[in-house]
Amino acid sequence: MARVTLSDVAADAGVSKATASLVLNDSPLIAEATKERVRESFSRLNYVYDRGAASLRKNQSLAVGLVITQLSNPYFAEFAEGIQSELDDRGMDVLLGISGEDRTRQRRVLRSMSERRVDGVVVIPAHLSEPSDFTALHMPVLMLARRVKGLDTDYVGGDNFAGSVTATNHLLVDHGARRPAFIGGLVYSTAREERLGGFLSAVGALGIKVPVRNRPACAPDRTVARKVATDLLARDPKIDAIVCLNDVVAFGAIDPVADAGLQVGRDVRVIGFDDVQDARRSRPALASMAVPAESAGRRAAQLLLNRINGSAGGPESLIRPAELMPRASCGCGTHAKATSAA
Repeated sequence: MARVTLSDVAADAGVSKATASLVLNDSPLIAEATKERVRESFSRLNYVYDRGAASLRKNQSLAVGLVITQLSNPYFAEFAEGIQSELDDRGMDVLLGISGEDRTRQRRVLRSMSERRVDGVVVIPAHLSEPSDFTALHMPVLMLARRVKGLDTDYVGGDNFAGSVTATNHLLVDHGARRPAFIGGLVYSTAREERLGGFLSAVGALGIKVPVRNRPACAPDRTVARKVATDLLARDPKIDAIVCLNDVVAFGAIDPVADAGLQVGRDVRVIGFDDVQDARRSRPALASMAVPAESAGRRAAQLLLNRINGSAGGPESLIRPAELMPRASCGCGTHAKATSAA
């Protein structure tokens, strides 16, 4: 079956091709009655918009790439929804790629997106990414959640250091914990370095020393985190507080506490980071440092669109404040709130 063209629609509606094109773009120059007649022709003829041809005419793909490390982290899904919501108003789409923390796969995905001429790309960089992985893309690049050392580009993320200080102080100062631990994050990940750095700053200010064995690194995966937390509690049963890299790690850390015959929120207090939607629904409800993913996605899309549209100037860093959401897992109810320093 031959593809229905814009000329076919115009002829069916009794208007010019130019008028049909203006209706397609919802131009205010066309009367509503004419728009309605043309739209009926679009529908009756099953017209499908030729995005490829439009991209060639505009020298834009009307699409943005999003490359994430894993699908299992709900924070990334919420972030993607924020990006898509912002792009919807501009008739643009998100093309998704998954690196699986594999630099080789990440390079292949980015190359594929570049070949498809996406207008820009948002990346949660894979573990051990290097600047050379991104310098030949010839399109705007924005980093999310993790930085790539030595790469000077736009960035959107939470206030990892201050947020971790707030989380740690809540467990140690507000609740009186005295033997804390930190779990999660890949070694050399900037997110781990910043959040672990905040944890160590807070415990150091209180004169508490945390041995290296009680700050284990691990992939941000619930199953992996569960094993790491099990080993940690078996090795040091006096641990009474765990600050986790993110909520996925925290979900994994909660189960071993119960398996050890202890009560989460009383014997061992647990707090995560990101405040995904499942945090408040879990049992016990997970305390977390909130960096709203949907709004972060919108801000990332806005910054990337500015670059796509020619915005000059040096790289920007949009650091989102992290807000404490105390819940049952740290020994609190759901009402008190505190905000980290911006």
